[in-house]
Amino acid sequence: MRHLKQRRRVGSIAAVVAVIALAAPALAGAASYGGTFKDGGTVSFKTVTRDGKIVRVKDFGWKNLPTTCDQGAFSYTATLQFSMGVKSLGFAINATGGGVVQVVSGRFTDQRRKAGGTLNVFGDLAAGHTNCATGLLRWSATRR
Repeated sequence: MRHLKQRRRVGSIAAVVAVIALAAPALAGAASYGGTFKDGGTVSFKTVTRDGKIVRVKDFGWKNLPTTCDQGAFSYTATLQFSMGVKSLGFAINATGGGVVQVVSGRFTDQRRKAGGTLNVFGDLAAGHTNCATGLLRWSATRR
């Protein structure tokens, strides 16, 4: 009789552990967003979600962004090396280093299905591309 009770207890504990293990991915998830800049180029990023709320933006990047440098026009592609915390559906960062300043801001809208914001990059972007600037560029993205 005692062994039967122990088996039931172990079985119940195993069932609870299995439910927790299966629920964990639902508590922390990710979504991908992609879109365009108003003046050309594309934007993409991922989110980290906990308890149904977006808590971080990571891998924020852009491709073929029109940029003006001392040497002329340049198509700039990069990804931020930093993630951004999200508060009240907004996020922002002023990333500096290596002679480049990258300023990003954004906000989620439409029940987190869309996002929009601005990007401004300036500095020495690559070998032979100095004193570059994008100017303040508007972007929009949708959840994929």
